Amino acid sequence: MKKRTAAFMVLSTSLLFSSVVSADTHSPRGGTDHGNVKVWYDYSIASYGFTSHYDHAISTWNGRNANVSISKTLNNSGQVDRYYVGTTTEPNLFGRTIFYNDLGIAVDPDWFSWSRSVVSAYYNQLHDYEGGVNFTAARIKHTTAHEVGHSLGLDHTTASAQVSTSLMTAGNHPSVNRDNNTPTSYDISELRSLYGGPALKAPDLNAETPNPNVVNIETEYELFDNLSELSNNSDLVVVASPMDDFENRKHIATFYDTGDLQDYYTLNNLSIKKVLAGDSSDIGENLEVIESNAIVDFGLQKVKMVNDGYQETQKGTEYILFLSKNPQGQYQIINRNAGVFTLDEVNSAATNKRGTFITRDNDIRDNLLNEVTNTYSNEL
Repeated sequence: MKKRTAAFMVLSTSLLFSSVVSADTHSPRGGTDHGNVKVWYDYSIASYGFTSHYDHAISTWNGRNANVSISKTLNNSGQVDRYYVGTTTEPNLFGRTIFYNDLGIAVDPDWFSWSRSVVSAYYNQLHDYEGGVNFTAARIKHTTAHEVGHSLGLDHTTASAQVSTSLMTAGNHPSVNRDNNTPTSYDISELRSLYGGPALKAPDLNAETPNPNVVNIETEYELFDNLSELSNNSDLVVVASPMDDFENRKHIATFYDTGDLQDYYTLNNLSIKKVLAGDSSDIGENLEVIESNAIVDFGLQKVKMVNDGYQETQKGTEYILFLSKNPQGQYQIINRNAGVFTLDEVNSAATNKRGTFITRDNDIRDNLLNEVTNTYSNEL
């Protein structure tokens, strides 16, 4: 499958707001079609043998609500959702849904009006899970149905009583059930809150004002929640410091033939201070690594794309980083925020001081921080 590639920097401009609906939904789809969703299959779906997986995703959401109907079309122009099977550089990233406004610019669906979505399932990760173990057909259907749920405006499930059963539970949640590929009654009730049934929930008037140049994308990926698993999936553990500010790093974006965004990342030059684990024979004092956030040029606007709230590393700060090597020989920071630990917070944890680095996966990350501290603090 052909891809075009671009590299760029910086941000600008503004978009229209739409209200936040609830903890487990984004804002409803805008445009004239609203809940009557037309979808177009890219040729990659048939090429990779994913037609039945996406057909299942459509059928499992269809008929669940009188005001939501998904149907295929051969025309991919206008307010039409586009489904793909693509590739990504990121280990254990299985699927991603990106929301676009009428101008063809990616937007954060929690805050801004959107009229179509682009759904990707990543073949190379689904078929090379943890070093060559393929996902079963049922688990691929879980990924495609989960992403189509996002494309309808559903967020990751946060209700504690629902996370063990919901189709929309985040892929990095310890209770996720990847063998479930149909929506639960809770998922349907959330869908109804967007397109019909119970009244829409009031927006949070105390929420922070969003940045129109930053789009947070919630992806379907696996989180390693203990140091043993994280270490087993890392090729290197290093103490390192970025040499450039985020804006001055090389920003890479790959696109499908249709112009829709497939993957994005930055190339981050690190100054390596020490190798804590792994084979360092092929690295020197400096190492270029992949980070998952990037600034993407959509023509009319440059947008910072952020995966799952990931906070990119900062110039001048020293970190313990967990790196995985991809088939092309490039190293990548893995495990989102739970694969990045500043030396300051490790030293604070070693002296029983409370850390200040906050992420949405606090419990998992705090436990990992304690394990990292106990394992590596004497080597710093």
